[in-house]
Amino acid sequence: MKSSLNQTLLKNIQYFMLFLIGFMAMGNLSAQKVLSGPYLVEPGDTGVIIRWEMDAKGDYKTEFGKSKSNTNEVKLKLRGQKNGGFLYEAHLQNLNPGETYYYRLIDPIAVSWNTFKTFSEKQKKFTFVAMGDSRSNPEIFKKIMEETLAEKPAFIISMGDLVEQGGDYKEWHDFFFTVVKDVTCSVPLVSTLGDHEADGDDGELFRYFLREDEPVDKQWFSFDYGNTHIISLDYRHPEDKEMIDWFIKDITSSEKEWNIVMAHRGAYNLGGHRSEWGRGIWPALFSKYNVDLVFAGHSHIYERFLPVRQKEAVNAVTYITTGGAGAGLYQAVPNKSVMAVTESVNHFVVVNIDKNKLEAKAIRMDGSLLDKFTIVKSHKGYNKEYEDLVISQDKLNTITGFNSAISQDLSAIPVGHHSVKYEVGLKSYLAEKIPFTIKLYSESAGSYIMESVSDTLQSKEDKVLKFDIYRKKDVTISRWGEVSPALQLMMIFKEGARTDTIIGKPADYWP
Repeated sequence: MKSSLNQTLLKNIQYFMLFLIGFMAMGNLSAQKVLSGPYLVEPGDTGVIIRWEMDAKGDYKTEFGKSKSNTNEVKLKLRGQKNGGFLYEAHLQNLNPGETYYYRLIDPIAVSWNTFKTFSEKQKKFTFVAMGDSRSNPEIFKKIMEETLAEKPAFIISMGDLVEQGGDYKEWHDFFFTVVKDVTCSVPLVSTLGDHEADGDDGELFRYFLREDEPVDKQWFSFDYGNTHIISLDYRHPEDKEMIDWFIKDITSSEKEWNIVMAHRGAYNLGGHRSEWGRGIWPALFSKYNVDLVFAGHSHIYERFLPVRQKEAVNAVTYITTGGAGAGLYQAVPNKSVMAVTESVNHFVVVNIDKNKLEAKAIRMDGSLLDKFTIVKSHKGYNKEYEDLVISQDKLNTITGFNSAISQDLSAIPVGHHSVKYEVGLKSYLAEKIPFTIKLYSESAGSYIMESVSDTLQSKEDKVLKFDIYRKKDVTISRWGEVSPALQLMMIFKEGARTDTIIGKPADYWP
């Protein structure tokens, strides 16, 4: 009798222990959760990578198929571990081009279904969205992503600066993944590297989350969709022979109808930072190798330059600054000679391609139309509407060069009766004479003193001007070198029959 009671007690203890182990296991499973994702990377015709970041290690699986009832399973691979997060990915391969697939995480936790559509080189009609500099204001970025989804794009390209500091793991969640989660689960977002992504870890987290395993200091790549070839350049290497050689080999191996380049910093910029990235090299390459559009960010504004043609070239290149997806806005500088449209506003760009026709429109965050243009190619050339806007590369280089010349930073601050010595070097690539005047911008005239300088730039002449600037009021310098009150110059010039104005960047102080 006593033996029977002991056996019963032992069995009860065993059952309890099994229950406890099972309960603890269920507790561990229920504790597992998705930190970010799912999101799509490396999209292609026959495959895609889907990533989830989890809060714990596990044997995760996803199921996928053309319908929810007919699926395959694939085990997720651990890509890496950062700050307590575990990044897993599913490599889906041998898919059919241009088809929609369902997928979801199933083991050890089940989540809701999502869909994606594979790329297809036969796709002649499609839409994509371009945007840039979404960092800093998640509420603005979220609104733009909602507006983007309404456009039903096949993919999204970003000009970078997705986060404030690329080496800060937490910011990737605060500024990016939390905002895009309802979009990038079904629409691939392909970003070029921004300077904020490179800040803190040289782009390591950017590559970890959004790219594959190319060297962290060589973030240039390309991909195709339908009849369009898209090239991303690494802004850190404007003169890098390796990137230049790669670009030439890449674009000459493409036979696509449309060639589009994206990079964080722009070769041309009249407002914002007044960027001149790679200006002595890349515009000539873009023209020679038949690039149609060049998207850049960095300056938090919208700019569309008039299409530009190099001497003897057939094609024309359109440069667009799209840096208005969330970061604080910068000053826009209109200019009738080289600029079609510019505005300091939160926005994104929608591009519709239908065989040899490209229609683009810039849309403000409130949904209103900011800009639109159409390019149609044929064996006869471009549509007249586009061809009539084309200007020479010499004109663009001359006028943007004026802008760069009067956008100088200060190595000294005017103190008392001591002035700042300014030296401005102007260069003309044009055949005609250009009368001009350089003076203080109206908003700086109440705080500084400068005698206006008037002269004429002769045909294809270089000229160096020297003048003094005094101050009327006390000047303060921020930790970022910003001078207050702002010191800006402006240049009024006559090009042909047109009188136009350029406004320089507010000077920063870098002793």
